[in-house]
Amino acid sequence: MPPELKRFFTYWSLTFAVLIFYTLAALVAGLDIWEKIMDNVRKRRAQLQPKGPLLDPNPLKGMNIAATIGMGPGQQPNEKRQWVLDRATEVAKRLKLNVGILVLEDNKEHPLVQITDAKSLKAYRVDKTWVAEARAGNVEREGQIKDLLERYLASDFLGIEDVRPKRTTELAREAAAKPSPAGRPAQPAQETPATESQDPE
Repeated sequence: MPPELKRFFTYWSLTFAVLIFYTLAALVAGLDIWEKIMDNVRKRRAQLQPKGPLLDPNPLKGMNIAATIGMGPGQQPNEKRQWVLDRATEVAKRLKLNVGILVLEDNKEHPLVQITDAKSLKAYRVDKTWVAEARAGNVEREGQIKDLLERYLASDFLGIEDVRPKRTTELAREAAAKPSPAGRPAQPAQETPATESQDPE
């Protein structure tokens, strides 16, 4: 080793030793801190994991449209819809039908009863005037609503076609209620259903 280099290492060897020591100490401390950080991350992830069973990312897989109908948080019925739901449920139990029932409203505020057996989906619109009269205490009107619901359910879900009510349109019912042009009242329809059977696509 050249004399100059030997003198350099003689004077600075202690300094180099101290620098190497502090470098190794800092590296060990850094690794220790990193291990603590990763341990905290693992604990935090364990806390955020759901406690119950894992949710199915595609719960509707393999289900048809009829099987997806159900009461969700945004579909909780108001008093009128709950009244209709109670009557529809009563009718379904009387017919011993295992069906799901959901009551919504159409754009004219008529209750819309959707009934499904997970294979087919049927919807029936109940006249809001009939519902208002029945809720006000008209027992006969309530009986008419339940009777028509029962006849529709029996024909659609039990195949008893001879009890199906006549299908009428809203325009036909309005025309029957208006007086004729000759000044005589129009003849009332033989049957004015409170419920219309609809088969959604």
